[in-house]
Amino acid sequence: MLFPGASSAGTVFELGTVGSTFDAVDERADHLTTWATLDQRAGRGRLGREWVSPAGKCLAATVLVRTKRLREDAIGWLPLAAGLALADALDPLVADRASLKWPNDVLVDGRKVAGILCERRKTGVAVGFGVNLTLTEAELPTPHATSLTLEGAEGTAPVLADAILCHVLRSIDVLLPALGTEPLRAAIAAELTTIGRDVRVAMPAGELVGRAVGLGPHGELQVETDDGIVDVRAGDVVHVR
Repeated sequence: MLFPGASSAGTVFELGTVGSTFDAVDERADHLTTWATLDQRAGRGRLGREWVSPAGKCLAATVLVRTKRLREDAIGWLPLAAGLALADALDPLVADRASLKWPNDVLVDGRKVAGILCERRKTGVAVGFGVNLTLTEAELPTPHATSLTLEGAEGTAPVLADAILCHVLRSIDVLLPALGTEPLRAAIAAELTTIGRDVRVAMPAGELVGRAVGLGPHGELQVETDDGIVDVRAGDVVHVR
């Protein structure tokens, strides 16, 4: 079994070569059932982007989170809460240097090491995430990406994947009751390197430029512009360097 420790936090199905772990999700499965692989060939990210990864060097996983007992306004916090759980899982591997980029990336010293994508399902939310485990510099998909190995993490891809899955599954379960609460909003805001940065946000209505100053009550990014503060609920954010 590739991920032996993760099963203690929820049922984990080890997949071989797959197109996307999202496609493996069975909506009849129990809460926190997870489908995971080190060989995903057609992963997808936000805005229809591909998540491309060499076989055996990246973790791809999708967790089915049952949301029957959650308020609708709380469910909207799941992507950010999953990001917090993932950053917390990576911190011990990279000397506490993991942070969040709104709305769905995990960074190490400003370089992307992981991404999150959530999809609503009839029985809950499929929380998908991908982590660059042992990629070399030459294998990185973009100049602004990195991997755990490049950031000093030790261990093989299966060992790193197992540690991450164990931590993430337990953390998500613990965070669910706190979705939408002020303590969780504050915890997420504290990890967001986006806040306090000049940003450029691509939205359907056009581009927005300003300074990210906080998180709204529903997880929206608050951007201060020349015309006042704008609440961004969806958009592609670039940290202006």
